[in-house]
Amino acid sequence: MEHWQSVFQSVWDYVGAILFVLVFPVYHAIYPVVARHLPSRAAQARTQLYRHSWIRGLLERGDLLMGVHQARNLTMMNSLLVSSTVILIGLTAALVPQIQTLVDLEILDQAGARAAFVKLTLLILILAIACSYFMGAMRHIGHFTLVLGADLKLVEEHDGDPVEYFSGLMDKASSRHTLGMRTFYSALPVLLWVFDTWLFVGITAFWGAKFMGFQDFLRKGNDRHA
Repeated sequence: MEHWQSVFQSVWDYVGAILFVLVFPVYHAIYPVVARHLPSRAAQARTQLYRHSWIRGLLERGDLLMGVHQARNLTMMNSLLVSSTVILIGLTAALVPQIQTLVDLEILDQAGARAAFVKLTLLILILAIACSYFMGAMRHIGHFTLVLGADLKLVEEHDGDPVEYFSGLMDKASSRHTLGMRTFYSALPVLLWVFDTWLFVGITAFWGAKFMGFQDFLRKGNDRHA
């Protein structure tokens, strides 16, 4: 409890923490529900529609090699992101023992040291969650690649419409990749929180405005994808 009290040293720390929770976990839990109710305005719903059309075309033309190539590109991208998060976790973890050194040098007091410990621990947790999302995306992409060449009649017998089945795998992969990226983005405000509360509040507000104003919803007369 003492650690958390040292983190919230001003009202802006509370404002930033509440804003952070609203912009990242709460908003991203609500957005899929909104996308289902507003398919014409949600970028996610439009992207899923196009993805299903693409997979239907692949299966109808028998152009499975194109699907495998695209899946490979996605696998490489997620592999890079997994490696990046693992490296950042290691670097952040290496900073934790240095907190006591800063106290010994009288650069930080005990309250500041406790606050830095909590923030760095939170940063490690966020990066670990991002890594797990990227690994989940790779698992679904790998499964898509593995079963794409299966007999469509067999797929229909066990899992229903092949287009919906394969599209569902890619939808899950895309969802986890997006959540991994958004979680990765959320690491930046927490990192800046270690140094300055105003930066924490400002960058969190920036990401919230970017998601809701420019990426996740299509504007009439200027439809764009996230």
